[in-house]
Amino acid sequence: MITQLRFMLACLLIGGLSSTTIAADEVLLEAELSRARAYIGDEISYQVLVRGSHDGARPSVNFPDSVIAEYRGASSQQFTTMRSINGRQRTVTDAYYKHQYLLRVVKEGEIVIPPASLQQDGKRFTSNQVSVTALFPARAQDDRIEIDLPDRDIYVGESIRARVSWWVADQTQGLSFDTSLFPESFKVSAATPEQHSGDPQVLEIFGNRIQGYVDNAIYQGQPMARLQFDMVITPTQSGAFEFGPVRVVFTRQDDFSRAARMYAESETHQLSVITVPSEGKPSGYQGLIGSFQVLSDASNTKVNVGDPIEFRVLVSGPEPMIGLEPTLESQSLSSNGFRVSPDGWKEVKRTRTSERLFSTTIRATDDSVTEIPAIRLPSFNPETGEFEVFSSSAIPLEVRSVRTVTLRDAVINPTDTDAPVATNDERIELAENPSALWSHPSAQKIRSSPRAFSLKAVSTDPVWITTGLCIAGLPIASLLYVRRSKSHDPRAAEIQRAWKRAKKLHAMGDSVGAIRVYGGAVLDIEPESLTGADLEQLAISKEIVQRSAAILTESESVHYGSLPEARSDTSLLHAMRRDLKSHSATNHRRRTHR
Repeated sequence: MITQLRFMLACLLIGGLSSTTIAADEVLLEAELSRARAYIGDEISYQVLVRGSHDGARPSVNFPDSVIAEYRGASSQQFTTMRSINGRQRTVTDAYYKHQYLLRVVKEGEIVIPPASLQQDGKRFTSNQVSVTALFPARAQDDRIEIDLPDRDIYVGESIRARVSWWVADQTQGLSFDTSLFPESFKVSAATPEQHSGDPQVLEIFGNRIQGYVDNAIYQGQPMARLQFDMVITPTQSGAFEFGPVRVVFTRQDDFSRAARMYAESETHQLSVITVPSEGKPSGYQGLIGSFQVLSDASNTKVNVGDPIEFRVLVSGPEPMIGLEPTLESQSLSSNGFRVSPDGWKEVKRTRTSERLFSTTIRATDDSVTEIPAIRLPSFNPETGEFEVFSSSAIPLEVRSVRTVTLRDAVINPTDTDAPVATNDERIELAENPSALWSHPSAQKIRSSPRAFSLKAVSTDPVWITTGLCIAGLPIASLLYVRRSKSHDPRAAEIQRAWKRAKKLHAMGDSVGAIRVYGGAVLDIEPESLTGADLEQLAISKEIVQRSAAILTESESVHYGSLPEARSDTSLLHAMRRDLKSHSATNHRRRTHR
């Protein structure tokens, strides 16, 4: 009986411990909203309280499109309590993580936020769902919003500007345009007016921080304050669409200093979006719409065949310039005597709007090339309804040939009439080799020779005696050559001279010229042909490469007038020299130009 009682107590204890372990592994999520009712345009708080999580991971929430959600971070708290577990009082510490969101209501009606979820240890835990009722505030009867849209059809991919004018009846604050309605296939953003008057006012509209303008004007015979800004509209699909209304929700005080939420909105406009005509498309057209200006520039215009040239193109025109990248990729540089970098065009970040800068590396493949061809941008002009081609100017180029001596030149016996005759006019003509030590007759002549082989004749042949002595003395000659080359290496001497010139340029404040002279000598590239990309071939630290390349890039980008002058770094040239010496960079071989 006592044994059975002990067994039952043990089972109860094990069961209690098991249930305690399961409870400790449970993760509890609880969601709540700060308000059950809100006006359209209002901001409300949403939070998810997580208990039992290991690391406070952020839960997943699928917010509906009737709210704009912004995650504001998480906070944690710990609570220590006394609990009775299996009849014993124990101290238990619980951790709570509170994840905060800020929601802006943009549509009216009942808005349901589905349960938040969290994955932990292969299990999925969910919270409760919450809801809020969104209502329109009172409409401001004396405020008016007008949109100035083009009175014509709009083309797919075309960007148009629409002027928004809000006639404000009284003092307002806390304004929001986020509840405006636009077709899903339209890209809409706010922009600072190109033509404006009045006092500037910073606004945050549709996620863009812009500068609007406030002035006083006459509306229907009455003086009123007016706020103006622009919208940039780009449709991506054809069809008939309802655009708007543009709506603003704001707070206004009455004569008794009582604040009330109100709204004003524009009328809805009908817009027709059509596709670009297929007739008359020029070759290379990739969807560009609008009028553009194209400027091109090259880092150097006097090069050897195969030298790298950093080629840049600056395009100014209406954003978002849909089709610009494919248009640049379709340029026929390769068919005009150039080899284009396999990386293609890379965009350089710009601070100016309506302006985009691209760069690539090209190399002339032949000395007959006389210019870098113009960059063509075929585009459709929506104002005229016709296609146009905007282009840059061709850049004159001087390309010097690079002649190479091949092993074929050295081993052919000029006296052998059966040997193939070189037909390459550009190959340097070598002098005849009278000793013929490094040439041999053709196989046919060897087989047809009437002379029998005689070791005695070979041993008394002056040619073979000389050959044997040369072979025996080859190790000694090699040792002497190595010793001599270390003290009389023309490449090392050339690099040393370049180092002296670079130090003088650096002392004069020309850090760009110093890097070009010294880096060009090490890489055997003419200084004016050196680019930032070439420096990556140097056996030096990545940091020194990046800093040196940045100086070259900045100096070359000054042509466009929007980047600062190249910065001088007094330690950079010496750091480059130190790294090169530690990596034995002076032993680089002369490049073979192609």
